[in-house]
Amino acid sequence: MGWAFIRYWLTLFVTKPWWVIVLRAGALLLFCTVWSVAPTMAQQTVASQSAGTCHLLSREPPLSLLPAPQGDAVSEKGVHFFVDASYQSDIDPVQREDIERQLAVADALYQEVLRLTPPLQMPRYQQADFIMVILRTDQTRGGQAYDEVVRNPSVPECHIRMALGGQVDAAHNLTPAHELFHLYQNAHMMFKQAWVHEGLARWSESLLRGDGHSGPALPADRDALEAVMQSSYSAVAFWQRLFYLTDTQGDVAVPEALVSQRYHNGQPIVALGRLYGADFMSHLFAELHQAGVAVSYREQWPIYGWAESEQRSPRHNPAILSALYKAVSTYLPVASQPDELRAFMQLIAPLME
Repeated sequence: MGWAFIRYWLTLFVTKPWWVIVLRAGALLLFCTVWSVAPTMAQQTVASQSAGTCHLLSREPPLSLLPAPQGDAVSEKGVHFFVDASYQSDIDPVQREDIERQLAVADALYQEVLRLTPPLQMPRYQQADFIMVILRTDQTRGGQAYDEVVRNPSVPECHIRMALGGQVDAAHNLTPAHELFHLYQNAHMMFKQAWVHEGLARWSESLLRGDGHSGPALPADRDALEAVMQSSYSAVAFWQRLFYLTDTQGDVAVPEALVSQRYHNGQPIVALGRLYGADFMSHLFAELHQAGVAVSYREQWPIYGWAESEQRSPRHNPAILSALYKAVSTYLPVASQPDELRAFMQLIAPLME
């Protein structure tokens, strides 16, 4: 642009009145100034957006707080159990305490083994005071995790929540730990594509089962990769393989205090075994968080205020693949990557954002 720019201004001085020159110079200066500060202003706007707006749920039926078990050493601080006020007597105290024990141990595993920051300490949930676990008496199993900070007339304190079937048998059902892992995901990232959201949550259950697998081979072509990205719970096989290739030893140290915990029937809550990729998970979560922030900046959305349809939209898969590529590259340099993993990285490189 150098000589053309100089010739333009020389011609302007010779052929145009002085006031035209001043106006054009001023316009150019203004454009350059706005161009240089616009990204910074946009970043500051996104960064200054309030996190974790506390929404009022005005139509929810009254909830009743269940008292904490007496003398329960694994009772999880910051987690409170509630039930529909009309059905408090329908909750089996033994099953409820087993649910609480599983949640406490799972929470410790996510923090101490996977090295993840707990949800209530993440910026998205800075307005939440606790995690509410609602035991639903109208269902015996299953669960659901929610992603907003809320309150209601009977529980005015702001909180995040999950719901579980009131008769879930935690000694034979890992739904509580699965739903808790969703709260960790929601705290760290805005992506809810099922192959990430459900696939990783299903993988998290292996921390308690102790049944880590090496999994089938990673996708070798785009069709196979697309099949993974269109799947849900079955994507656990993809994550198992990826984690295995980043950590083929599978050695994991579970704190003795957790190994000793039992359900009421004497069954251990944690089954010892191999777990591949435990050290890699925090790297993956960090990159997925940064990828979400980048999408928010580009689209000028609130960092924690994406529409639900956007959180689940497959159009953000390139951003997820970029985060995955960066996490693997940072954790395991190319020279140290097994051939299968290196080939997979070459496959996704052209598809990244």
